[in-house]
Amino acid sequence: MTIHSTSKRLLAASLLATTFSGLALPAWALDADDFATKVAAVAGQGGASMSFSAVEPDGDTIVLKSVRMQAPGDPAFELGDITFTGVAEETDGSYYVDQTVFADIDVAKEGIRLTVADIELNGLTVPSEPVYDTMDNIVFYESFSTGRIAVENDGKETFSMASMTQEVDRADDDSRVSTTIDGEGIAIDLSEIKDPKARAALTELGYTRLTGDFKLDGVWEVEPGLFNLREYSLRLDDVGRLAMSLELSGYTLEFIKAMQQAQAAAAANPDPKAAQQAMGFAMMGMMQQLSFNSASIQFKDDSLTGKALDYAGKQQGVSGEQMGQSLKFMLPMMLGQLGIPALQQQISAAASAYLDNPQTFTITARPAKPVGIPIIMGAGMGDPRSLVDLLNVQVTANDPVLLCCE
Repeated sequence: MTIHSTSKRLLAASLLATTFSGLALPAWALDADDFATKVAAVAGQGGASMSFSAVEPDGDTIVLKSVRMQAPGDPAFELGDITFTGVAEETDGSYYVDQTVFADIDVAKEGIRLTVADIELNGLTVPSEPVYDTMDNIVFYESFSTGRIAVENDGKETFSMASMTQEVDRADDDSRVSTTIDGEGIAIDLSEIKDPKARAALTELGYTRLTGDFKLDGVWEVEPGLFNLREYSLRLDDVGRLAMSLELSGYTLEFIKAMQQAQAAAAANPDPKAAQQAMGFAMMGMMQQLSFNSASIQFKDDSLTGKALDYAGKQQGVSGEQMGQSLKFMLPMMLGQLGIPALQQQISAAASAYLDNPQTFTITARPAKPVGIPIIMGAGMGDPRSLVDLLNVQVTANDPVLLCCE
């Protein structure tokens, strides 16, 4: 999504006119210190503080040198230099930045090393005031990306991801914001698992290294405050795909502003314990505004079930098929402890169908009308079994993929 700025077009037109007319007018210069101050204010909205050793302007490029972030009570995190290119000041005192490039991250602590390469933001808006009163202050960038991400444990790489990208699409009338996040080329080394039994079991299952990807797809309808996480999924080759969805209502601009004010008040409180308590009370109050609309979680098999049955059957001296039949026989007795007959029957029937033909196993919660989050919390603390009827929980097997983005 490209943001077209009226002020930038007027500025460009005036500069062209000056060039062709030969008039010697003074150049428009960016206030780099003002820009840096506003960037730090935005970065500190959650209670952390940003500092830097110097501000270096060069035309429409501004570099913050040796940037450091520090949250209350935590050690400082060094971000290195951050380079902003294509910086333009808007008429309201805000700034628009074409590209923001961060230094590569390489940090190590207690034998764990994290590296992240090629971190970049595009289409960044730095508001004149860091308050959540307009969409410009909430949806403040258009895309984010990284190169390779890796985690090492005592010199051995245990996790890596080739790249991560995020795209943000904001409607022209500010009525709707959608975002997608894709993580490509995930690799997980299971050979370094400390528990020898777990490591041996995974090896026998054929899982010494996992590969795959993850995806997030969400939409926010601003005016009604409808937040729809359509998909949050992790797919692993030769294992399966675990995906969830969630829809909430009441997530309005007013809710976001209230949360920001609570965070600012907590950050300003010199007593960490009192700040935490106040934040907890504030969050309880804000939860009154949210309602639960629906949710689902689904596992789509890609050979994991068959391998697990074969492995478990081998331990018992039977085949995987025989192990599956034994589980079907034992499930009703095992589920009897739940004390929820209707749910027990659903789980037993779904598990039986899934074990016969492993495809998908799905749990959904779709109440007839939205249910307030405080009501759900109260039911969970009072009688968790009541949540089944309250949220209309259903368990099924081998349904089509429910989520949006397969």
